[in-house]
Amino acid sequence: MGHVLDQEDPEKRSLETAQRWFEKKVGQPGGSDRDVALALIWLAACRVQLYNMKGASHTLGHLRARFRGRFPDLEHVASFMEVRMQAELRDLRGGPNMLDRIPKLNLPDQRLVHRLEAVRLLLRGDFLCLMGQIKVAHDLYLKSFEALRAGPAQTEDLVITAELYNSQGMAFFREGKGEEALKAYGNAETVCKHIGFKLAEARCYRGRGELHMHKKQLQESTQELRQALEIYQQCGAPHGILSTGLLLGQVHYRLTDYRQALLYYEEAKVQCGTGSFGREESEVCARIGEILLAEGQYEKAAEFFEQGLQLATNNQDPRGRAYGLMHVGRIQRLLGNYMRSEACLEDAGQLFHNANDKVGLCQTLLQQVQCFIEQGKTTQSRSCLEQLKETAQRLGRPFEIGLAEMFEGVVLRHEGQADAARRQLEKSLVMLGQEPGFYTVWCTMELAQAFEDAGNRSSAVNRFKEAIQFGRQLRLPDLEKRALDMLARVDRSEWAKALHGAGGGSAPVKRRNAGRVFLSVLMVELRNLTQFGSSHEPDETAALANRFFEAMATAIVEHKGILSKVMGERMLAVFGLDSPCDPSQALACANDCLNEFTKLTREDPSAELGVGMAIASGEALEGMLGPRDRLEYTVVGRPVSLVQRLIGQTDNFEILVCSDTFRAIGHQVSHPVARDLAARANEQKLVAYQVASARPPARKS
Repeated sequence: MGHVLDQEDPEKRSLETAQRWFEKKVGQPGGSDRDVALALIWLAACRVQLYNMKGASHTLGHLRARFRGRFPDLEHVASFMEVRMQAELRDLRGGPNMLDRIPKLNLPDQRLVHRLEAVRLLLRGDFLCLMGQIKVAHDLYLKSFEALRAGPAQTEDLVITAELYNSQGMAFFREGKGEEALKAYGNAETVCKHIGFKLAEARCYRGRGELHMHKKQLQESTQELRQALEIYQQCGAPHGILSTGLLLGQVHYRLTDYRQALLYYEEAKVQCGTGSFGREESEVCARIGEILLAEGQYEKAAEFFEQGLQLATNNQDPRGRAYGLMHVGRIQRLLGNYMRSEACLEDAGQLFHNANDKVGLCQTLLQQVQCFIEQGKTTQSRSCLEQLKETAQRLGRPFEIGLAEMFEGVVLRHEGQADAARRQLEKSLVMLGQEPGFYTVWCTMELAQAFEDAGNRSSAVNRFKEAIQFGRQLRLPDLEKRALDMLARVDRSEWAKALHGAGGGSAPVKRRNAGRVFLSVLMVELRNLTQFGSSHEPDETAALANRFFEAMATAIVEHKGILSKVMGERMLAVFGLDSPCDPSQALACANDCLNEFTKLTREDPSAELGVGMAIASGEALEGMLGPRDRLEYTVVGRPVSLVQRLIGQTDNFEILVCSDTFRAIGHQVSHPVARDLAARANEQKLVAYQVASARPPARKS
């Protein structure tokens, strides 16, 4: 399905433009019935890649209703496409059942029969791989390869071959066979480049990137994932952008580059906006919450964790709900709301137990132990700790076992056994120090407190200083601050040295001169002001313009936007600089601006002015730019260039948005209208969407 794109054809370089082209092809008079049927198949393929499953299902239903069995081969392809839709939606029961109901056709074209059988085996293998039956999936992939060897390889065979290699790579990755996975992905890349199959090529880069991330080869992972993201962005594939952005965010989070991680999560959140990716949207909210928590912004983190929990609940996702409850329980503990924390963690633990998810259960029990310790409930903390130790041993992973050993020392300290706690924590620190991270700093802080409890003040001071240094190196400002506060309690002199020894700590961090951000840009253009000025006094013209600009600026501030600049008759506002990007805020602001303008023109009917608005979202550069003596803070990049291109295409009293923005806010719009924008030199054709339009206000006679 992904081979629908053609980089040589400006009409088919992206999924949006290809969808528009096939829509026109279906409606063109004079075409043969088979050409129309083929166009419907490709139109459905575009919609599947755009994750418009309802639209794809409607298109395939239209194909069957219109031609009623006249093209059995194409209807057979349509049936396999419906199965692929179930695989994309992770319907592991309905998908295989639907596949079982597809009969084998006896067609004159035996080559087509073999291809369809290869597709059947590929889809069956993918479902089994998702269900954890990896060995059987591998056998089916091999049989699918055999089915394709019925004759000389043609483009259609190579397309299926590329998908087979990618599926093999994923299966090997799930088995933990890294080298075999890399080989399969390498084969996929070779085939994809040979036939120009861009979406499958991106899939192999994404697979390798995820593999490198799990092997902790973070630089290699970043390089592969960025290649995948670039292709997905060029093709306008929302799920590809979303899944790759999530992985890139995780990589940069592990590198403690929180700003870059947040940028990728914000882009992923925009792709979620239409409600098509409820499970992923819940994960994005949790990831953003983790970054805010690491930066010590507990209240903001709580908002995102609560939002993620609500999404998982609405989507009836038990696993997502379990993790959502755990995150909410964690942040409520940090906020001191212990009753809510205990209730959430209890529910999360039960869900993880029912799902036999030992990793999630270990993480929840860790939070429960801390929650009880902070309340002085040592008996309950000891009970949870024993469950944690038992679960970690059953899981068998060194990291969870090391954490259980660390919390044994923490509980011992709170039980008053300082010497036993010290020995246990020293042992745990050796295990956790092999891969320094959050818990390495925490274990060092607990060890320092154990020394303090035992009366060994000098050792306590040294350990607190180590924790502070670890916190700075790992860019964990929240833990660094807590270690500094504890050191201040023990030795004010050493605290002062530690505080000022590295420039006063890592927080607060000053805004850098330049950086990348993900934001939405709103441009508002006041029209006909020049004509008005030609027949009115300058002061009157300026007063009218200023009333308009003042009303627009008020609306921008109310919707948490920042007025970047006023350029003649245009105003530029940005959303997402001080908080995670939410394009719906830009849309709400634009609607308010439209209403305010209408009100102003009714108050002064002699001013026959017009207004147009445009919104674009994407990655931009922000910082101090300009000559040395005229530096000013500004934002530049693709969304700024794109919004200027869009504003030139808007009619009066209209709001036009780019396709990325539309994905985020499309579910809020009743009757959007797609509009093709002509390609300019060295640029691909674009599709924009009219999301609001109003009639000019009536003039008083």
